[in-house]
Amino acid sequence: MSSANEAEFAVVVGEERLAATVTEAEFEAACEPLLRRLREPVVRALRDCAIDAAELSEVVLVGGATRMPVVRRAITRLFGRFPNSSVHPDHAVALGAAMQAALVGRDAALDEIRITDVCPFTLGVEVAEQDGYGGLQRGLFSPVIERNTPVPVSRMNVYSTLGDNQKKLEFGIYQGEAREVKGNVKLGEITIPVPARPAGEVSAEVRFSYDSSGLLEIDVHVPASGIERNLVIVDEEDRPDRRELESRRAALAKLKFHPREDAGNVALMARAERCYEDHIGEVRQAIGHWITQFAGALDTQDPRRIADARTMLAARLDEIESAGPL
Repeated sequence: MSSANEAEFAVVVGEERLAATVTEAEFEAACEPLLRRLREPVVRALRDCAIDAAELSEVVLVGGATRMPVVRRAITRLFGRFPNSSVHPDHAVALGAAMQAALVGRDAALDEIRITDVCPFTLGVEVAEQDGYGGLQRGLFSPVIERNTPVPVSRMNVYSTLGDNQKKLEFGIYQGEAREVKGNVKLGEITIPVPARPAGEVSAEVRFSYDSSGLLEIDVHVPASGIERNLVIVDEEDRPDRRELESRRAALAKLKFHPREDAGNVALMARAERCYEDHIGEVRQAIGHWITQFAGALDTQDPRRIADARTMLAARLDEIESAGPL
């Protein structure tokens, strides 16, 4: 069906050969459910990356199934343009696998090539939330590291007690995209004691650190008591030896800081605050608004948003400072 409008489909049952002619239209109709499923992962990937389809320089089809005209037409309709057909769909898969193997093996021939791994599924914890009517909705999923986040990565969320004199916090560790944890995969759990105080007065910092090998490390810290708990989750089928595990954990440890603590971000924030102090009126209000926006970007812990916000704030400060006295 890659090059003809119809083809013979044959199957041997016992000693009898059964054959039928399948037309392109019939084949396309049979493929329709699969083609509808193809659209959602593509749209989701673009949405997660905050990239508009029109911004892509090329649409490249990879894999033998993309030879089928019905797939090519579906992709053309989806992106509003013809895909690049100069890349061999099977060779591309083999070359990609070879490059990944070489990168893992630190082959010197690929020193100029960088491939970014991402977290394939969202990682988070089980929480309960107040429903506004005096009750609690339990078994809810709170993401800590979102899917498609470049790895290695370390992110932190803060959670508080919901009951008076609560003595512990229990966190189920889950992987998935569902709102309720029962629709996700449970990876483990961690429990930490907390001081008995009124609801909401005690909080716990929950940090997830994840690398490209699939190593997930969870750190829970209660500032009110100083108590900490740690949990390491690895793929049991590919469990590293102790020395390799410690090496991976040491690499992740370097990521365990909030973007607010980054030296470059601290310097830029200090510069912005000095600029705020040096001006009055509408200019001061504008600078204050920019500082708030930058602080919000830092709180997202998203490297791309932070980089964009940092570039924008620096450019605006350059403009204000270059204007001189008003």
